[in-house]
Amino acid sequence: MNKKISVSWIKVFPLILLAFTSFSMTGNPLFNGPYEEVQQTISGTITDETGSPLPGVSIVVQGTTNGTQTDFDGNYSIDAAIGEVLVYSYLGMKTQTVTIGNSNTINITMGEDASQLEEVVVTALGIKREERALGYAVSEIQGDEIAQVAQINPVNALQGKTAGVQISTTSGGTFGGTRITVRGNSTFDQNTQPIFVVDGVILDNDISGTSGSDWGNQLKNLNPDDFESFSILKGAAASALYGSRALNGVVIVTTKSGKKRKGLGVSVNQTVGVRTVYDSPDFQNQYGSGLTAGGFSFVTNGPNTRTRDDSHDTSQFFTYDLETGLPSMAFDSYEEHAASWGPRFDGQEIIDYDGSRATWSAQPNNYKDYFDTGFIRNTNVAIDGATDISSFRLSFSNFSESGVELRNDFDKNSLSFKGSHDLIKDKLTVNAVMHYTRSKAKNPLNPGGLTSWFHDGFPRNYDVDKWRNNYLDVDGGVPHPYGNNYNYTRMSRIWAHALEDNDVRTEGSFISNINLNYKISDNITATLEGNINQYTYNQENKTFADNRDRLNGSYSFSNGEKFQHSFSAKMFFDKQINDDFRMDLLLGGELWTSKEQSQFANTSAGFKIRDFYALANSRDPINAGGGIGPRKKINSVYAFFSTSYKRELYFSATARNDWSSALVYPNGQGNNSYFYPSASLGWVSSETFELPDFISFAKLRASYAIVGNDTDPYSLSTGFAVDNFNQNQNLNMFRFEDDTAVSVNLKPEKKYSFETGIDLRFWESRIGLDVAYYKDNTKNQIIPLQVPSESGIANQLINAGNLQNQGVEVALNLKLVDSPDFSWDLGANYTHNRDKIIELAPGINEFRLFGNPDDSNSATASYAYVGGNYGDLVTRRGYDYYDGTNSSNHGIPVLANRNGWSVAYPIGIQNKDSLYVMGNMQADWYGGMNTSIRYKRVRLSAIVDAKFGGEIYSADARYGLHQGVLESSLPNRDASQGGITWTSQGQGQNFFGKTYEDGYIPNGVFPDGTTVTSGPADNRTNVDVGGLTYQQAYDQGLVEPTHWSGYVYRWTSASTGTPITGVYTSSWVGLREVTLSYDVPSEILDKILVKSASLALTGRDLGFLYNSLPDNINPTLSSNAAANPLQQKSSPYIRSISFSLKLNF
Repeated sequence: MNKKISVSWIKVFPLILLAFTSFSMTGNPLFNGPYEEVQQTISGTITDETGSPLPGVSIVVQGTTNGTQTDFDGNYSIDAAIGEVLVYSYLGMKTQTVTIGNSNTINITMGEDASQLEEVVVTALGIKREERALGYAVSEIQGDEIAQVAQINPVNALQGKTAGVQISTTSGGTFGGTRITVRGNSTFDQNTQPIFVVDGVILDNDISGTSGSDWGNQLKNLNPDDFESFSILKGAAASALYGSRALNGVVIVTTKSGKKRKGLGVSVNQTVGVRTVYDSPDFQNQYGSGLTAGGFSFVTNGPNTRTRDDSHDTSQFFTYDLETGLPSMAFDSYEEHAASWGPRFDGQEIIDYDGSRATWSAQPNNYKDYFDTGFIRNTNVAIDGATDISSFRLSFSNFSESGVELRNDFDKNSLSFKGSHDLIKDKLTVNAVMHYTRSKAKNPLNPGGLTSWFHDGFPRNYDVDKWRNNYLDVDGGVPHPYGNNYNYTRMSRIWAHALEDNDVRTEGSFISNINLNYKISDNITATLEGNINQYTYNQENKTFADNRDRLNGSYSFSNGEKFQHSFSAKMFFDKQINDDFRMDLLLGGELWTSKEQSQFANTSAGFKIRDFYALANSRDPINAGGGIGPRKKINSVYAFFSTSYKRELYFSATARNDWSSALVYPNGQGNNSYFYPSASLGWVSSETFELPDFISFAKLRASYAIVGNDTDPYSLSTGFAVDNFNQNQNLNMFRFEDDTAVSVNLKPEKKYSFETGIDLRFWESRIGLDVAYYKDNTKNQIIPLQVPSESGIANQLINAGNLQNQGVEVALNLKLVDSPDFSWDLGANYTHNRDKIIELAPGINEFRLFGNPDDSNSATASYAYVGGNYGDLVTRRGYDYYDGTNSSNHGIPVLANRNGWSVAYPIGIQNKDSLYVMGNMQADWYGGMNTSIRYKRVRLSAIVDAKFGGEIYSADARYGLHQGVLESSLPNRDASQGGITWTSQGQGQNFFGKTYEDGYIPNGVFPDGTTVTSGPADNRTNVDVGGLTYQQAYDQGLVEPTHWSGYVYRWTSASTGTPITGVYTSSWVGLREVTLSYDVPSEILDKILVKSASLALTGRDLGFLYNSLPDNINPTLSSNAAANPLQQKSSPYIRSISFSLKLNF
């Protein structure tokens, strides 16, 4: 109800008189004098934070009615006097005030005002909706935040920025894959990553690096400079319109469009940067090459003969040069120089691997010296413009990065176009998008390999700078560690492959979307849309021959193509029914097709002619093959409905039905039709109730949805491939693609998802708090169940399992300070997620997710157990715990049975029939913090992300200890390191009377029946120590200490050890990103015809503030497969520093 306001004339009259008097004095020449306000014309340009002009901005002289507005190009002019205040206001922007000084040019950059904005986000199928209307959580990140950090894979730039999304890089090198999961793992499949939708085109976010080299996936060919925004659809209700492809979530990428302006807009972005290895694992630098105590010692006989001397002490050198008498590294066995269990560094002169003289000293930086300095360069030029009926944006980018890993380089050129045009004004519009990228990747890493610093070993005395250029022998061959008179070091083979192998992969990525919109009436729009995703590759691999005659090299060539296209038709209806009700309805259908093909050829058994890389140079007949790869079709119909009441109550529902060719059996039958519904409700309670003034916004939301997943093409009908069959006159042969049988009546996976949440904002949105709870159950998992090999197949594809996923997400945003000259924003997010196995199949209680518990090196796999959490780390090489006659020692690990030895070696391992659970890989929680501080035109921002809990298997920690190169190997090496000093009374002339300083008492129990020889030299007897701990036997004088080096070496060995020695909790806090930026004042830019310019200095992956892994091991995993728990071939600690300049003309 309108209130009437009464005003007393007695109170108003003096004010009117005062105003009239002031006006008269100002306008009367009699009063013009020293107090005259000189009027002048003030002009300028008003832009937003991206440099785009803002038309329609209101400019008013404060306290007057004198005002104007900006024109189409953001320009304005107004008459005002020095000392007066201009007020600039615009809907959705922060109001600014400027006091007029001596300058008659005032340019303004306006920033968004979160308290005024009704934020619009991009949801499924590109539908834009107000965030307040959503009944589920969606996170949106602006594209400039992604482009700023100059990452090849844009996923990396999302780290720590949003709740519910976990991102981790892999050890795949410059262009290797990145793992991204949204709200945990929803399937037992290795790929639990969300799909990416770029301008309506779906990209498969494939996993990489699970075997062989890591070439990354198609995402590395995207161009972040073109990104307008990222929308992450987390819950099933948000992504249900994408049907069977949306089980793991959706990331929607919207690219930039042309903007209305006078003439053309031109933007130039230039970024240059460096990537450096700034840190390393904690290596010990006190001891050099050598094997463990109690092994062989070659004191007088030279490098080509052996004399067994079991009394070897780690303080001794293995060999001495016969001519000079100096200690020599010229061993004839690889193991004797790869490990670092040798003597303490003392600076004495020695004979190096090649016979030259060197100093016995540590090379503390030999790990970091191995790597290069990487360089980053990115140039982007974009032209855009718009009229009332057309808009366009054309962009070209050239990106190149040379990796820190040797010759691990990447280059790409990207061309993008986005345009629209009204064929009939305000009636018929055509929109077109095209993104094309041509990239070349060189020499990827093999993150699964154990040829590294920790397994093959660069000993602590190894001079990288010397041997980097000295890896070939005098005959031009590669020295072999056994029986070679030149460079007795296997590291030569590492250098040969790092510097001579040449693997190159050229990729082409073409993404296009064209749609035609026809506005049938004010409320009805019809759309026809077609899109293409074509991804091609050509790959050439030249593997250097690493033997003496250089004939064991190889050459291979392969190429392939994945082609996906779709056609859809949609009709959209929207209606504001009355002041209170609004309704929106979308009906549509889609035809989607995917097909692949590939072929390959490679040499066999080496080369005929050395260093000639060609198929014709194959010593044996070449291997060649190829095939028409998987083909798949999905036909769909879908609907979207939403309604709102008084902008306080919102309801939406979706429905989609897919028909998939992947679930059709050869007889044409199958469960290939599946329905996915969703419903969501949002209630803006702050519009319903009169809440306290400090609560500016409150919304409750809830949703329920069903989404699903089918299976790979030909899973129900195995296809064929062509191969050579060399034993049959090199004829072509056909074979089945796969050795997996299929169950009858296979059904699609379905995820039943419930989500609820609350969105609160306080004190005019100065504080924002968003909390979400979700619970998902994915049933009918399609899994390959292992079957006995006698059946003739390896697996059977079945429906089984109920994987429950539930968690809590919290996002907090604080605007600590908000003033025209200074602002400070702070944000934090937290996620706790648990994946639990509710059931598998009748009689089945376990399922292998990743790895092999019988593998000869890692012996580690991740499993799913009914009633347990996803990702238990298991092995068959666990401890054997004592349960013998001495009950007081039950549960203690059993020692290796060394009957008759006075010095027992370490804890022994039994190859157990049952699996041993070592831990679980799920994090307790993960999250991030971000802050942005602005003072006038300078802004400082930073991002920290964190993960706590969850075990991984670190091959680097295990084998670094095994080889004696890490700091953790130092304790007990000698008396100065805490080792026990003792004089051996052991049997045999080599042990007796020798004094050692590396004694250690292991934790363990001798198995029943174990006897040792004990007593004085002239009266030695066999004594039963079965059931005693080593400490108990030692205290009774029955055994001597064991050698620390021998204990560690065997305890961590692949043959006698256990992977338990490599399992650790992986928790960390990382300083992910810091950026310092500066917006150049318009007063400077006006002189050089530039509308806006900004400078930025960005540091990326700057360091770990906390890392729970031992010896400062990098927690980066080896691949982006979902259940991969393996950390091996440690990725170096790499930070990047980049400088960028952005100009808008």
